[in-house]
Amino acid sequence: MISEHFDTRTRINMKLALDRVCRNRPDGEDHGFRKSAAENIIRCALAGRTGIGQLVDAGERATIRMQANRRRPD
Repeated sequence: MISEHFDTRTRINMKLALDRVCRNRPDGEDHGFRKSAAENIIRCALAGRTGIGQLVDAGERATIRMQANRRRPD
């Protein structure tokens, strides 16, 4: 569980980062989208990068990766 790995401040920053990444995006409420962004944010925090800017960047990188994967032909 996430609460076992992170202090309160980090958990708050992680939630804020996910909200910022997903806000104002057409697919921001999509489960797959949110899951991908959240996983990147968690990996970032586990690596010790827990500042809000670092976490938002990690979430944004996930969205860029998802967009690139959608553009690739099958």
